[in-house]
Amino acid sequence: MTRDPDQRAVYAAEDRLTAWLDSTTPERPTVTVDGQTYEPGPDLRFTEPGSAATYLDAVLARLRADGKDYDGREQQVVTVRPRAGARMATYEPATQTIALPPYAVGGRWALRATVVLHELTHHLSGEQHHTPAWRATFLRLLEDAGLPVTAQLLQLAYAAEGLEQVVHTVDDGTLARLAKLLRQAERASNEHERAAFLSKAQSFATRHSVALAVARAHTAKEEGREQPVAENYRIGERGKRGLARYVRLLLNIAHANDIRCTISHDSTALTMHGFPSDIAVTKAMYESLLVQMVADCERHLRSGARDERTVWDASRRRYVARPVATITARLAFYEAYAWRIGERLDEARQAALAEAGVDTDGPTSTETALAVRQKELDVHDFFAEALRRNNIRGTWAADRRTKVNDAPRAAEEGLRAADRARLGEDKALGEAG
Repeated sequence: MTRDPDQRAVYAAEDRLTAWLDSTTPERPTVTVDGQTYEPGPDLRFTEPGSAATYLDAVLARLRADGKDYDGREQQVVTVRPRAGARMATYEPATQTIALPPYAVGGRWALRATVVLHELTHHLSGEQHHTPAWRATFLRLLEDAGLPVTAQLLQLAYAAEGLEQVVHTVDDGTLARLAKLLRQAERASNEHERAAFLSKAQSFATRHSVALAVARAHTAKEEGREQPVAENYRIGERGKRGLARYVRLLLNIAHANDIRCTISHDSTALTMHGFPSDIAVTKAMYESLLVQMVADCERHLRSGARDERTVWDASRRRYVARPVATITARLAFYEAYAWRIGERLDEARQAALAEAGVDTDGPTSTETALAVRQKELDVHDFFAEALRRNNIRGTWAADRRTKVNDAPRAAEEGLRAADRARLGEDKALGEAG
């Protein structure tokens, strides 16, 4: 047997997690850790290894049905058997078997979902020891199994035990849950319900971002922390009309998710600066809302309800009313739509921060508030260095010439469409988990 240097710390972290989970009850389902309140849901208990086997089969079936890829290991059969000793639960790679002590010999501690998922992680990761890769797989498995808050708590427990921060950002599972939550808007019975889903989406994204910020703040090893990155994003081809309004829509979404941007002079591309998790959410929201914005605008233009302007008709020698140009109506629609989306996302973000105990206008004192503030500073410093390094001094002004006053009816329709907007486009977010 080779040495497993992180085993003791991993077990200690899981003891912390177990204590937090066991402190919740149906009457008091929340637990407070370092000033932040979490509602993880129950850690399922089993009466004997056979029941745990049924749960294991259900988890693997869910992974396969949701298209989760663990290098094909999720397709393999894993069995559960009872073991004589009460002190250990083990995974046997040769036979792909998890051995759990039965209740009768003192195995009550092992007959719970988190222990079963711990052992399943050895199978899915291919790791015998509790390495950073193993821990990243465990966190991912908890999310894919429908336990995202438990994953957040385990991340905090790892940090509290001094374990190196593992890569744990918005992954396919998180985006799939975002899609599933918001795709319910497609089945909503009225516009008020549909309008509520965009706010729920931003609230979800903000809470996830805050949780990651707190986890980063707990990390003992600076080199293991998630760092801000720069990611290029293509908006459209040069010469296409309306690109500046596309950029404005993305900028408003980015602002609500702590992303700073530099934009090309022709509005064909931009570079997002921020944490990878926030960039992933920003892109998912933008790609969904862009499709809706364009489709809603085309429906308005086809309706014939066009703004008019008074012009001089030389042949008739009098002023006449004529529809505004199609491009003018389209730009006014896009402009109003992007503005209203930004307003809605910012409202949802502020509400989520307030719920997390972060007062953006008041003193920064709680640990959560300090972590969020540190995240903002990290992005600010990273962005400032990017501006200095690339000698960027000017500001983007491509959308300053407003078209709203030229086509007020189209602008009003843009506002209404933004109020109806939802984030349910499968094209942008993929299949829900």
